[in-house]
Amino acid sequence: MGFIRNDLGQQTIAQKPNAPIVGWALLGVASMMALEEKNRKALAAASTACLMVWAALEVTRGESGFRRTMGSLTLGWLARKS
Repeated sequence: MGFIRNDLGQQTIAQKPNAPIVGWALLGVASMMALEEKNRKALAAASTACLMVWAALEVTRGESGFRRTMGSLTLGWLARKS
């Protein structure tokens, strides 16, 4: 098993998107399109929460070292951002 390979030897840099990452993208776009500031902030917060869930899942269940590292870096970036 290498840094970018799972236990079966398959490369796992890119995978089919899961629900939290799709939620992050859709809510992020919706927050940019929101007309009222309170809606924009609520959608942005929900988008960030989805990204946080995605990152935590990657850290705990990532298919390879690369995916676990990406989750860790994302969590660190989110912690520093807030």
